[in-house]
Amino acid sequence: MSLPPGFLDELRNRLSLGQVVGRKVMWDTRKSNQGKGDLWASCPFHQEKTPSFSVEPDKQFYYCFGCGKGGNAVGFIMDYENIEYPQAIESLASSMGLEVPREESAQHQ
Repeated sequence: MSLPPGFLDELRNRLSLGQVVGRKVMWDTRKSNQGKGDLWASCPFHQEKTPSFSVEPDKQFYYCFGCGKGGNAVGFIMDYENIEYPQAIESLASSMGLEVPREESAQHQ
């Protein structure tokens, strides 16, 4: 997948990791402090009784203290939906109302 320069930056700038993850998990309102950008939920990647999955929207990073999974929005979608990088970019772009541009480098030579 060859993307034009700047597209990933535009996508990252538009994304809210809290919203991306929030579509897949239920936030623990007792442990989360949204005012400080501190969101907690039960991990979607393993079974647990106490929420150990943390999302820091300001830093665009998630981490589970139980299973050790962590990363950004693209990595979350890849892991959660069990898809590859190009499909994760397509999924996130679509959710943001963006069309993934294609470079025409080798299409008509």
